[in-house]
Amino acid sequence: MNYYELMFIQNPDLGEEDQEKLHTRLRNTIGKNGGDIIRINDMGVRGLAYKIQKKPRGRYFLLYLEGPGSMIPEIERFLRLDENVIRFVVVKLDRHTTRADLEPKPEPKPEPIPEPAEPVSETQPEEVTE
Repeated sequence: MNYYELMFIQNPDLGEEDQEKLHTRLRNTIGKNGGDIIRINDMGVRGLAYKIQKKPRGRYFLLYLEGPGSMIPEIERFLRLDENVIRFVVVKLDRHTTRADLEPKPEPKPEPIPEPAEPVSETQPEEVTE
């Protein structure tokens, strides 16, 4: 099995329901062709370097996939035909890449700040000079 990185830009004006339909159809296309989604990152709405389809902004998504090379033409065909996808790119990752490298990392828990044992006095004693 190979590992792939897929980034696509979606129409930023797309509603939540339509966005969920697009993602469901993409998951189904990947699954039907023997692939598996390892991780999906929603990178949010960002400005484009130049207008594409008269849109100055787009919603970016980054996916990491595992599957055979034969699934890539089907995914590209799906993304090319969907009018809500502005641009996309699929990159095959290095053969030394492992699934553990691509899986989401657990967020580290912040360590609690220890409280001082004795209350610190706000006023300092005056110095005695002799």
